Amino acid sequence: MSFQKRSLVRPIYAPSLLLNATEAALLPVLPVSAVSYGLGLAEAGVVVTVMMVSAMLFEIPASWLTTRLGERRAMLLATVSATALLSLAYFNLGYVALLVAAAGFGCSYALFGLSRHSLLTHLTPPEVRPRAMALLGGMFRGGWALGPIIGSFVIAFFGLQSAYLLAMALAIASGVIVYSVKAEKLASPPSGQHGNVWAVAKREAPKLLTLGVASGIISGARAIRLIGLPLLAVALGIDAATSSFIFGVTGLIDFALFYVSGIIMEKYGKFWSSVPTLMMLGVAYLFAFFVTDLTTFWILAAITSLANALSAGINMVLGADLAPEGARSEFLASFRLLTSGGSAFAPALISGITAFAGLPAALTITGLTNFVGAYLFWKYLPIYAPDRSRD
Repeated sequence: MSFQKRSLVRPIYAPSLLLNATEAALLPVLPVSAVSYGLGLAEAGVVVTVMMVSAMLFEIPASWLTTRLGERRAMLLATVSATALLSLAYFNLGYVALLVAAAGFGCSYALFGLSRHSLLTHLTPPEVRPRAMALLGGMFRGGWALGPIIGSFVIAFFGLQSAYLLAMALAIASGVIVYSVKAEKLASPPSGQHGNVWAVAKREAPKLLTLGVASGIISGARAIRLIGLPLLAVALGIDAATSSFIFGVTGLIDFALFYVSGIIMEKYGKFWSSVPTLMMLGVAYLFAFFVTDLTTFWILAAITSLANALSAGINMVLGADLAPEGARSEFLASFRLLTSGGSAFAPALISGITAFAGLPAALTITGLTNFVGAYLFWKYLPIYAPDRSRD
């Protein structure tokens, strides 16, 4: 019986769409909430940085939990914990509670992401993996469009705190969909490494130090877009409802083109889904100094969305292709530690540089790392992740 991608809708695609919509609904409002407590842009950036850093640091515990609970139960635990922790932000308990909520959501997101990645690797045959994982990339992008658009209307009618209530509802819905799938349909063989992430990481170090780092850089490029641009909107005086609407509309560009990435990877190879994205985003961030009003902000958001669409699913495909048999979740823990590290390190750099040189300089400087990632993909993809023959 041939594999059908629609079998992944309930266990993978639909819950991923909703949990990414949860994250996307949070990103524009977290800095605004911090500013409402009387803090500056650098401190506002710290809230999002904490969320990204916690996601990075939790990849190893996430592997341990996934190994012991199984992917389905780990995903359910992630959605429940995310909902509970976001309530701290909803009740408007202050800056510290906001930091705890952000950190807790980051941990929950890491657990959901690793267990989902491991499950999807198990469920998809290698020959259909690029398009299947590009579809997952599309769910990310759909969530990034859906969350801010709904959030902008919710904020406009019910106020800023209602965005957190929306995020909680989306997380609950994600867990309900996972729960609706019978456990036996999502069963996968246990790892032969019993959660020994360090041993697997040492054995697979050449892959991790080259393509793993490159994947971390492409994650950082996305974080620059998703974190730096909301901060830039705050700096330009663009209100939360308007900025959420802009991110939602430009996210639709990203969403409309996501499947192109899977076609590119299958027909032409992973190079053409990775290197052009990093080059385009790097160039876009070099022009951050020219973004001074609502019109130029729209242009920057649209260009980065278009560039990002080319790489839908690239890290998911790479992680799956590089993961050794019998050590899937352990390898993915190290691989995802690097990709999450990119997501965390980029906003940390943005926060630090913003405090000393301003936000446009921070976007430009952090954007330069994209060119390093492009080189690593160009050099090491043929060595460690060659594409299958397309004859």
